[in-house]
Amino acid sequence: MRKYLIASSLALAAAAGSAAAQEACAPYVIQRGDSLRELATKVYGTSDYRLIYDANRDVIGKNPNIIHVGATLQLPCAPGAEVTTPPATEAEAMAAEMAKELIKAAEERAEKAIADAEARVAAAKAEAVKASDAAVLAAKAEAKKEIEAARAEGAALIREAAVKERPEVRDRQILLITGGDYAPFTDEDLPNRGLYTKLVETAFLRAAPEQAYKIQFVNDWSSHLDLLMPTLAFDGTFPWSRPNCEEAEALSPSDRSRCETYNFSNPFYEVVDTFFAKDGSGYETTLTYADFASATICRPEGWSLSHMDAVGLYEPAIKLYRPVSPDDCFTAVMDGTADIVAIEAHLAVEAVGRLGYEHQIIENPNLAAIKSLNVMTHVDNPDGKAILETLNEGLAIMQQSGEWRDIVSTALRHQMENG
Repeated sequence: MRKYLIASSLALAAAAGSAAAQEACAPYVIQRGDSLRELATKVYGTSDYRLIYDANRDVIGKNPNIIHVGATLQLPCAPGAEVTTPPATEAEAMAAEMAKELIKAAEERAEKAIADAEARVAAAKAEAVKASDAAVLAAKAEAKKEIEAARAEGAALIREAAVKERPEVRDRQILLITGGDYAPFTDEDLPNRGLYTKLVETAFLRAAPEQAYKIQFVNDWSSHLDLLMPTLAFDGTFPWSRPNCEEAEALSPSDRSRCETYNFSNPFYEVVDTFFAKDGSGYETTLTYADFASATICRPEGWSLSHMDAVGLYEPAIKLYRPVSPDDCFTAVMDGTADIVAIEAHLAVEAVGRLGYEHQIIENPNLAAIKSLNVMTHVDNPDGKAILETLNEGLAIMQQSGEWRDIVSTALRHQMENG
């Protein structure tokens, strides 16, 4: 009986094969230790193995995770080209061409929206250095008008595109957006681009291995909700917390709007939201939220206020300060602009150490709340709920198999070892 070695297409190769010298437009015999992802990386310069899989379905079978030593694969000539079955009718050809045009239009809108948003952010930061407070406020107001105009234009484009036949979500590329500077969850310099990015990618892989997707990083987090998601330039964004939408009357206007505007996946992870204050201020030892009355609390822009609203920490009972980054909040506490930082515990510990504020800014251990982190899709996205259902299915598979725990422990161990 002929024996086969089964190799996972998603694991790292156990030994170096001849794929290092392999080229496109040629047959290739699978060697011990090979994987589809390794072949795609060495032949095409990308870890996306779908090009090889689509061209060799009859050899590999239904599960791209399993390949056999000794099997011969045909490596397509054109890197990145889609392998499709020629349309049988003129109508099918027109539908396929329309689908390509819709995907191309969505990617072009996304690229333009990203470029415009980043240009506005850069211009605003440059202007803030030399402008007065009044000029900065005027610039922000003007930027808000531009965002609203861009949002309306983008929505009109989406409505126009929707008149045409929209391809099924499984037949197109899903576009997701996240941001950086959020260790250990999302950052392009982290292993696997962060813990949360790895969880989302693995969920897609487990529930729908043939689903095409792309994850884009835009570090201006507020632009995700102000511009990029409302125009449907992207299908989903992560990671965001879900407010207590079942008690909408107790939420701030921004959190109430989040509940009305977005659908949420099941929680992929939970974090602890807590409060930090200067040593000796009294805010670091208080036992009740009432003692925060009249204090200036710093919470970065884009972060949910739901856990603060739930305990009465909203204006005018307190003063709210919302800069762009967590670092700005800790600097504000040190220079007296703010009294308290409301932030996730793991982010605070990392920022305090990096900024050199150890033993100067301290966590209040008495007042904290646990919140979940989710993937969000816009309610106007016709594919949004289907995407969330796929992610939820993949997450359930990961949790049942123990893979979720393995991914989390590996990422947290790396964070602890590397700071």
